[in-house]
Amino acid sequence: MANPQEETLLARCEIPIIDLAHIGTDVCPMKSVVRRIGQQLFAALSTKGLAMLVNHGIAEEKLKAVYADLDNFCALPEGCQAQYLCNPVSKHGYVRPGTEQFDDTKKELRHSFNITTLSAASMPAQEEVPDFPSHTVPLAHDLTNLSRVLLQALASVFGLPPSALLACHSGMLKSDGCNPSCMQLLYYPPVPPEDKGPCCHDAIAYTRCGAHCDRCTFTLVAQDSEGGLEVKLNGSEKWQSVGHLPGAILVQTGELLANWTTNLLPALMHRVVVPTGMYARARGRHCVAFFCHPDKEATVPPLNITPAPAPPVFTPHTHLTLHHRLLNAAHHIQKRFRETYA
Repeated sequence: MANPQEETLLARCEIPIIDLAHIGTDVCPMKSVVRRIGQQLFAALSTKGLAMLVNHGIAEEKLKAVYADLDNFCALPEGCQAQYLCNPVSKHGYVRPGTEQFDDTKKELRHSFNITTLSAASMPAQEEVPDFPSHTVPLAHDLTNLSRVLLQALASVFGLPPSALLACHSGMLKSDGCNPSCMQLLYYPPVPPEDKGPCCHDAIAYTRCGAHCDRCTFTLVAQDSEGGLEVKLNGSEKWQSVGHLPGAILVQTGELLANWTTNLLPALMHRVVVPTGMYARARGRHCVAFFCHPDKEATVPPLNITPAPAPPVFTPHTHLTLHHRLLNAAHHIQKRFRETYA
C-alpha cells in the first residue's frame, strides 16, 4: 500500500468529495440532486480537475473480481494472450506492456485489457479465465450508467436540457463503432529488482504510466490502495500524490471537455509512478478506468456557462494545442492514438 508517511492530496483535504446518495438512476434521476451535483462537479473540475465520488452504488466486490480476472489473464502463456491482442480498429483487447507509451525516456510497466464491446465472444474463454464476461460486463454497465448520470449533472450547469449531453454520448459501449468509449482494466506489475534508484547508474528507468491527459470527455477511475497516481492540479506545475479513499471513484476531466468549455474545465495532467519502498515496489497495482467519449460524429450544442469566480490561469498541455476548435471527436481520437501507440 501507499507509504503512510506520504503526504497526499486526500490527506490534506484538497480533493473535493461529492456524495451521490439519493441521485436516483440515469433513467430516472432526482432533478434537484442532479442540479446540486452538477454545481459541485463544475466547481471541483474547474478549480482542481478532479473529484472523488462516494455513494455511487458500485460495490467494491465487483472491482475486486475484475482485478482477479485480470491477474489470471496476465498469468496465461503469451501464445494464449495473443488470441486477444487489441484490435487496431475497435481498440478492444489486450495491450502488452510497452505498446502504449506516454514517456519515451522510461520503460512503462503496464498490462491493460480494453473493453469496447460487451460481446462474450470477444472476451477470454471460460476455460482460460473463468467468469471474465460475467464480472466485466456488469461493471461496464455500472460505469456507463454512472457516466450518464454525470453527463446529466454537467448539462444542468451548462444550461442545457438533461438529454443534450446524453444524446452526444448515446453510443457508449454499443459495439457499433460509432463511439470510442472504453473500460480499461489495468495491472501494473512489480518493479524488476535491477531498478534500485540513482545509485545504480546503469539501471533501467521504469515507470508505470507516463504523464498525459486523457483524450475523452471525462474519466472514471477506481483503484486499489497501492498508490502511485500523481496529478498536476489546475494552474500548478507540481506533481502531487492523490492518495486512496476506500470505495470512492475518481472523476477527472479529459481533453474534449476542456475544448468544449474553452478550458474552463481544463484536462487533468496525471501519471502513475513507481512507489518508494521495497515492499510497495514488489507489489502489483490494479485499476479500472472508464473513458467516457462522445459519439464520433457528435456536435455538442453551445454551452451557456457563467462561472462565478475566474478559473486559475491555465497553460494548455501540448496535446491541447490543436485548432481553435475540434472538427469532430473522431479526428481528435485518431490523432491521440497515433501519438501514444507504438
